[in-house]
Amino acid sequence: MRANPQRLLVTGACGFLGSEIVRQAVAGGWHVCAFGRKRGPLPAEVEFFKGDIGDPKAMTKALAGVAALIHAAGLAHVFGPEAKDTARFDAVNETGTATVMEAARTSGVPQTIVVSSVSVYGNYRGDSCNEKLPCQPQTPYAISKWKGELRALECAAKGGIAATILRFATIYGEGDRGNVARLISALRSGRFVWPGSGQNRKSLIHKEDAARACLSVLRRHVSSNDIYNVSAPPVSMREIVSAISEALGRPIPRIGIPLALFRFGGAIARTIGDPGQLEQRLHKFIHDDAYDSSKFESAFDYATEVTLAEGIRREVESLIAR
Repeated sequence: MRANPQRLLVTGACGFLGSEIVRQAVAGGWHVCAFGRKRGPLPAEVEFFKGDIGDPKAMTKALAGVAALIHAAGLAHVFGPEAKDTARFDAVNETGTATVMEAARTSGVPQTIVVSSVSVYGNYRGDSCNEKLPCQPQTPYAISKWKGELRALECAAKGGIAATILRFATIYGEGDRGNVARLISALRSGRFVWPGSGQNRKSLIHKEDAARACLSVLRRHVSSNDIYNVSAPPVSMREIVSAISEALGRPIPRIGIPLALFRFGGAIARTIGDPGQLEQRLHKFIHDDAYDSSKFESAFDYATEVTLAEGIRREVESLIAR
């Protein structure tokens, strides 16, 4: 089937980010096809293909006549003991990505975008992290995303397909089930205490801006393979907590715990085998987690639009409504 230049397939189309990509793509005039295990609340005009990203036949059927692919399906926001299930993460984020990309290549889809994560860099130290730094992923999730990138690039290297990999900072917004939502819940319930001074920097991006980034790539008709960080400008942890407190209509918490105690908690976690991934959570909370997205901004004339205060307000209102 000859490709329709406006025909776009989105995997994970009913998910947190995927649904926003679909919404914006439809508004932008794309003929959107959605791929997933079940149809969620998608616009009526969206063509839906039911299947698993690990099924080559289902993927090939969905990719017929497609000019562009955004691969947003993935396994994330898994907490507790299941967060250590390496095989489960690999099956979705590595093998699933390889299956999707190979089907796109054999179907003649010229342009693909793979949604990845800045978690692939691991626990780096220093200034804002850019794409030149080596990847040293630490968790099963991060390792699986990194391996998924490698599989996508291996497939693209065979020819006939261009892969743009977008490493997103923490994505938040309405419908979030990740760390920002957990922080909001902690502040709402009064269970939050300050880890240190709160001056450590964090990179976030609202889901609307993340979806716009994906569509920005499509508009340029990229024909080469490349990797980009995508994030809003870094903010301090204190700014994040302040924005959440304001949205909740509550005072900013004043009780803090010295960093030495948090580090002691990490040492205890290592001693007992870290069953609840305490050490990882402590590290992520008290250290800089800032990423340089200037390469992407320059290449695609891109800038985020949703402010931290506005994005947090929307997510808080969404969580309270639920």
